Amino acid sequence: MMVGFPSFETRHAAVPPAASADQRSDAAFHLFIAFSTIIAAVAAFAVWTPFGFVATVLITAVLAVSVPAGMPTVIACAFLFQNLVVAWLTPFVPDDATFDALRGANFVILMTIFGLFLPAAFQARVRALPELRPWLHLIFALCTVITLYLALGAVRGGPKDAVIYFRNTITPLACFHIALLAASLYRVDMRLPVACLCAIAVGYGYLEQIFRMDFLALFHGDLYVQRGLKEQIEAGAWEKALRETGFVLRGLEDTMTATFFNTAFFGDALPRIFRNGGPNFHPISYAYVLSLSSAWLLFRGRWILPLTAFPLLLIIGSKGAAFLLAVALAARMTYRPARPRLTLAAVVLIATVWTVAATAYGARHGDYHVLGLIAGVRDFLGNPLGQGLGIGGNLSSTSVNLDWDRAQGEGAAAVPVESAVGVMLYQMGIGSFVFFGFLIALAVNAGRRLVESGRPDFLFAFVAIVTISANAVLQEEAFFSPLALGLALLLTGVSFGTHIREAAGR
Repeated sequence: MMVGFPSFETRHAAVPPAASADQRSDAAFHLFIAFSTIIAAVAAFAVWTPFGFVATVLITAVLAVSVPAGMPTVIACAFLFQNLVVAWLTPFVPDDATFDALRGANFVILMTIFGLFLPAAFQARVRALPELRPWLHLIFALCTVITLYLALGAVRGGPKDAVIYFRNTITPLACFHIALLAASLYRVDMRLPVACLCAIAVGYGYLEQIFRMDFLALFHGDLYVQRGLKEQIEAGAWEKALRETGFVLRGLEDTMTATFFNTAFFGDALPRIFRNGGPNFHPISYAYVLSLSSAWLLFRGRWILPLTAFPLLLIIGSKGAAFLLAVALAARMTYRPARPRLTLAAVVLIATVWTVAATAYGARHGDYHVLGLIAGVRDFLGNPLGQGLGIGGNLSSTSVNLDWDRAQGEGAAAVPVESAVGVMLYQMGIGSFVFFGFLIALAVNAGRRLVESGRPDFLFAFVAIVTISANAVLQEEAFFSPLALGLALLLTGVSFGTHIREAAGR
């Protein structure tokens, strides 16, 4: 075995076999209730949206109170597998409004758990853990800031857009809070859930890549894609693509093809490839699931799944997700317990060089992501207080009719898009620095705990937060996809909470 982290078996040799078996049994049960919850929630929404909302809240609340240690697994499964369940039910969904409601079930699950875990922070046994207090104070402060900008965005822009970006911004914070509190009070074992999620995601990816639409048709995934295509056609997305790139949409499979690594750098030298959407039907989010779960396993000495996931990342073409796994691999191979700070410094240096190089290259070639970032910085300097959530950004109605030819001529987009950092600066102004500060505090803390304990959990947390933050400079999904920063902070919260619980002797 390579010099670095001790093997999983060595590090846990002192755990009694009975205790280890109990933990595996609990983890398997958590996976069972996770899959059951998302199936029940989506099915309830398919019956009637109000019924689905009430039923999902009640089911989730009961589980959160009775099985709090299983909530991190429930959240991860809900975000990864919800749309797969929705696809099964697509033929029976009568209208687009109901279809959209089904795809919001996972957020209802997350907010129900978050709503119960927030007041739980005031319990005596939580207050008895002094290491938790700074994180809880920071979480409450950030919740307040985000809520204020939600109100501002709803008043100044569209309420729907404001709610969408509230969901995007609050999700990673909620994931961290839930995982942190659960792991601080109970034994939360994520080994089996992460391994299962990664294995299913990898297996799904190869089946999808080999059999394509025939595979998707087995569970009505083709109809799910067709629903999305209808929305894109009505919004004029493919007419816009025709004008800007000359690409002609000929069929359903064309919507899932892209140039190699999703870039024009290779020109026509390489053929277009089928771009996996994964069980969540979103290529970039799916790529982050593969990358984060593989990196988490990699730091525990598990190599097979990470190595089988890497070809899928190349096919999907998410440069940010592939970069994350590449940095994790480099950190895993170079880490030495005697010199942890060297690895930490190398990760920061690589992430900085990556961001600067990508920004410089994009600025030179009029890349949309760079133009969106420049717009965010420009408008932040003009209005440091911020515009409010939902004003600007890829998912906002304010960015539907952007003129990219004009943006390239002017050197900046009309409103910030494509860059999570640019969008947050524009929407939240100086309030965004509370969010950025939160991530910096997490990374610094993870680095310090790695130096003190040598536990691989903290190197994973450091690598994930630093690389995702670097990606967020030019990629909106890095912060705003639940399966990117949200999943990273879910696993980070478990690591931090477990450390706090063990330090308290619980």
